[in-house]
Amino acid sequence: MSNIRVLITGGGTGGHVYPGLAVAEALQHLAPEAEVRFAGTQRGIESVLVPRAGFRLHMVPASGLRGLGHKARLLFVLNFMGGLLRSLALMISWRPAVVLGTGGFVSAPVMSAARMVGVPCALQEQNAIPGSTNRLVGRWTRRIYLGFGAAKEFFKNGICRTTGNPVRAAFVQATVGENGPDSDLENFGASGRRVLIFGGSGGARTLNNAVREAADSLLGMDGAAFLIQTGKADAEAVAQAVAADNVRVLPYIDDMAAALLWSDLVVCRAGAMTLAELQVVGRPAVLVPYPHATDNHQFHNASDLEKAGAALVLSDENCDGTALAKILLELLDAPDRLQAMATAARGLGRPEAAQKIALDLLEMAGHPAGLRWSDSS
Repeated sequence: MSNIRVLITGGGTGGHVYPGLAVAEALQHLAPEAEVRFAGTQRGIESVLVPRAGFRLHMVPASGLRGLGHKARLLFVLNFMGGLLRSLALMISWRPAVVLGTGGFVSAPVMSAARMVGVPCALQEQNAIPGSTNRLVGRWTRRIYLGFGAAKEFFKNGICRTTGNPVRAAFVQATVGENGPDSDLENFGASGRRVLIFGGSGGARTLNNAVREAADSLLGMDGAAFLIQTGKADAEAVAQAVAADNVRVLPYIDDMAAALLWSDLVVCRAGAMTLAELQVVGRPAVLVPYPHATDNHQFHNASDLEKAGAALVLSDENCDGTALAKILLELLDAPDRLQAMATAARGLGRPEAAQKIALDLLEMAGHPAGLRWSDSS
């Protein structure tokens, strides 16, 4: 049979790019002859992550609209029209069998173009409260894959499937011993008291400041080791504040699966994909939701894990050095509690999500490996 072509669009942040990469990996595993490409923007993190993963990226102009001034709104219109025209040219020249959107501004013109030429579309929504773009394009998609069942109320009945958020193969393989931390990291810190602190690809200023304020307390925690990812801007200042043999400060962590597997406790923001990775690997967490996320969706994401006993929520406004040191010391000195939280996190994990989504996309594309859904869960 002829090759199946699948276009994945979404970007701006890792939270929109990594789900697409996870599904792309699953598509290649299930249908090696399938050709998978991405559509994104020049400025988004997809411009780095997608080529690095070995996939072709088509550049499409796009920008945001919500909460912006008149100049930005005009730019949105211009970018949308330019993005729509470029996406139409891609649809006509390459002719994908199906398009998957994962959110971000760029999804709107690409999926609008797909709709205009009759290419079936699907959507992957990571958060409990969908963003504006996904609410818009969700009106005409054939299928919506949900990371959180609570998002179902924002979309049409009958097309939603609560799959969980798709995570990359490295995280799934880590749980079965096929992928572990590199030898250097594996020997860093005593097992049971290893703490990973990170704030996303660009770091989180709140977490970085709290670490600097808590430096004396962190360095005094008996047997504890800290791996801290700060982003480029704060790396030097944090490294100077916590300079010690039991602390490693990095601007960026390339192998997050290895870092999570190394850790016994994680302190981080509450982006949907971060939570999905925590759950698959089974790690307890202190979650500090980003307070300016659209519709405060990180708080809702984090609350679900806290209710399940997998995490503790520390508000951004209360996350200072004193609070961070106190909560870390309490948890590190309670190994049974950490184990219970880890078990709860693992119970929420959906390691099969990427494969389920990929199978359904193949069915939509007419591939024999495709899976027809038997329910509307």
